[in-house]
Amino acid sequence: MVLFAVIGLRCLENCITMNANGSSLKTQYAAMGGDANFWKIMFVAIGGWLGWLIGEFEPTFPLVIVVIIFICYDAYTAFQLDKRVAAKYPDKTKREPKFTSFAFGKIITTTIPKRLSLIFLAFLVEHWVFIHFDIPLSYVVTGIICFEQAWSILENESSCRNKEDGHFYKVLQKIMVDKTERHFDLNLEDFKKRPRHRSKNSEIDNEAEA
Repeated sequence: MVLFAVIGLRCLENCITMNANGSSLKTQYAAMGGDANFWKIMFVAIGGWLGWLIGEFEPTFPLVIVVIIFICYDAYTAFQLDKRVAAKYPDKTKREPKFTSFAFGKIITTTIPKRLSLIFLAFLVEHWVFIHFDIPLSYVVTGIICFEQAWSILENESSCRNKEDGHFYKVLQKIMVDKTERHFDLNLEDFKKRPRHRSKNSEIDNEAEA
């Protein structure tokens, strides 16, 4: 990795030096041997940059793996909750519970990148900003993310449970949110279209204020 980084930086230095003469990079490399040399050096430079990037963030790879495992297991427990809700309330869940590609795509494109970006930013702050302080900021941020996902996992596991499932889930529901209603097939537009019925008490109060 260090070798790639050195080669890449050397190539970039040569590119900058040659470009300072006034002509374009592609023109100068074409004069030296054609477009093949230009793209070859560009690929080497990109490879060196990627090698440096991997070498710089290599300590965060175990943290990334742990966070991804927590996120995937949270998604799995949400799918299991969806199945329990469909079995217990079939009239309110008309759709078939299944782990759709859309839900998995949202995890890959949204949830995981957001969590991992926090770890990378914390790592940069830890090693480039707090250089005179021994603060494991990346580990702290990873712990917070894991705690958030673990709490969501316990909420999923404790929601929509029967008395036969055990006293443990009942205890959890005293301090956690029940996510059962989130898995109902509810259309918010239907609630918006419904007319609002005013009670007699509210009408009397409005007349008294007038």
